[in-house]
Amino acid sequence: MPKATFFNLPGKKRDLITNQAVQEFARHPYEGASLSAIVSRAGIAKGSMYQYFTGKKDLYQYIIQEVYEKKREFLKPVWEEKDRLNFFELASLYYRRSWHFARKYPLHHRVTVNFWESRDIAVRDEMLHKKEVRSTEFLEMLEAGLLSGVISRSADKDAVWFVYHAVAKALIDNFLDPGVNPESHEAYINSVLTVLELGLRPRKEQ
Repeated sequence: MPKATFFNLPGKKRDLITNQAVQEFARHPYEGASLSAIVSRAGIAKGSMYQYFTGKKDLYQYIIQEVYEKKREFLKPVWEEKDRLNFFELASLYYRRSWHFARKYPLHHRVTVNFWESRDIAVRDEMLHKKEVRSTEFLEMLEAGLLSGVISRSADKDAVWFVYHAVAKALIDNFLDPGVNPESHEAYINSVLTVLELGLRPRKEQ
């Protein structure tokens, strides 16, 4: 994580470095991102960057933490409803809100996409282990759904996660054009998730 010297910088300079790093990690996954490009666009010497971070991975971990903290804050209204809504209702709210986050903060969204698509699995696993990224929220929702009986107990949790993650990615990434009507797309998200819901509902014994 950042050294004390980074936090001692004037706010505008910290923001400049952070913003340029976000742009670079939005353009490229970790293994393709260039520390030299970041410092060049920030107008600082590369040696100065090493006074603030130990290297590219250190900077990347900081950016990922900041991006996911921003997303968690944006999704806070979802978790405030977790005791009132069932799994399917909560999933709908979660993915509709996530779509709005991607539209409002496209660079931050691209950073999260590149995080999961990076070929440097070791770096991603290290960060998941340190919990810079909270990847358990959906699984917590799913577990609550299983316990409440709203989801069939025979459902394979890993398979459910895979399907929802793949569908949500398509519903978000393919509909980021500014011309997309929010109300229409929210309704479409609900329609798609309803298809998944019907497949997950418990079935009566024949």
